[in-house]
Amino acid sequence: MTSEPAPPSPPGPSPILTLRISVRGLYDSWTHCQRLADYIARFVASDRFDPEQLTTRLSTYLNEVLEYVFRARPSDGEIVVEVGRTDEHVIAELTMPADEALAARLRDDLGRVSQPDARARYEAEFQAMLTRAPAEAGLLELVALHGVELGLREAGGASVIVLTVPHE
Repeated sequence: MTSEPAPPSPPGPSPILTLRISVRGLYDSWTHCQRLADYIARFVASDRFDPEQLTTRLSTYLNEVLEYVFRARPSDGEIVVEVGRTDEHVIAELTMPADEALAARLRDDLGRVSQPDARARYEAEFQAMLTRAPAEAGLLELVALHGVELGLREAGGASVIVLTVPHE
């Protein structure tokens, strides 16, 4: 009996950077959120064909996700930002401590913005969402208008928001 070798799995992202941020530090230095997003984006895009274009987009997307994390108010601990690259995408993973209530909220919010009808929902509900759930509105805009994929993984008391951004 012979068995065929399993086909190779697609390569995972090549790591670019890992950044650890204290949850308390994020709350205490909220005004630095945009600078943090800019720094990460510039570092990640520095060797691309059009680094300014990718830097601008990635900084905007990261800032939206960091703002969402800030509003979600994870418990004390660390937020770990890991950014990697495949041939087609930049993948940013933000891992944060999450109790069951926060994990359920993340599942609900990310489930709503990641549905196939995101564009229609954006057109119908965006104005109302700005007052009702501004952080969710920002995530919906990423998915509906910019082609960003958002995902969520959970492991051992932590939630991981996965942001997948096309390169160019």
